[in-house]
Amino acid sequence: MVMLSLRDFQNSFGAAVRGAPTALHDVHAAAPISLESRVDVYRNNVHASLIDGLERAFPVVWQLVGQAFFRAMARDYLRDHMPRRGTLIGFGAEMPGFLDGFPPVSSLPYLGDVARFELAWLRTYHAEDAPIVTADDLSDISQEELSDLQFDLHPSVEFFQSSFPILSIWEAHQPGGEPASVNLEQGGEMALLLRAGLRVTPYAVTEGARVFVAALRSQENLGTAAEAALQAQADFDLSHILHLFLSGGGFARMIRS
Repeated sequence: MVMLSLRDFQNSFGAAVRGAPTALHDVHAAAPISLESRVDVYRNNVHASLIDGLERAFPVVWQLVGQAFFRAMARDYLRDHMPRRGTLIGFGAEMPGFLDGFPPVSSLPYLGDVARFELAWLRTYHAEDAPIVTADDLSDISQEELSDLQFDLHPSVEFFQSSFPILSIWEAHQPGGEPASVNLEQGGEMALLLRAGLRVTPYAVTEGARVFVAALRSQENLGTAAEAALQAQADFDLSHILHLFLSGGGFARMIRS
């Protein structure tokens, strides 16, 4: 009998746990339980743990479809989307696209965007730490100098846009929320996600904010970014968006020209 090498055994065992037919033909045991049944124990435990992880990553999706449906749906998801890395950070990245094409949830066309928003929340939460610019750092900046400043956005800053009222749906499914209060006919929403300390907070924003953030990402100075935002939205409130960024840790570095 030819024995499997350690690497071949690990690869075959890993494939079996991920759902492939058991191919460990050279493994024998005296126990009366079949090899396939024994591998099923590991397979089920792994899948159950991964489904638990998906529940934690997508708590609002979980609430919208219910626990039993979510766990059954997650098993379908795992058939083609097992983790490929040695960490669960980033696991579930394909869930939004999966939901978009999953026929049993076709009556909930916003579900994929709910999952996208929850992934954005996780990216904000897990983003690397960096120094932040506070209002005190601007205390000695004159009005004339302010427009020439450039800002590096903090790694945790995320901007989210959907044709559905996703932020309202997400907020309604937080503790104390009222899910029945969401009007799906109210149209799309935009959200700015900021992390102050370990707290992630999404803010409802408008088109001007989207243009402003995009300009800052392109390394435009504050004056140019504000002008672009005003062209996109005549009533854009620069002082409000600056307050959000300065209080929410949205700026990582200030650059004087």
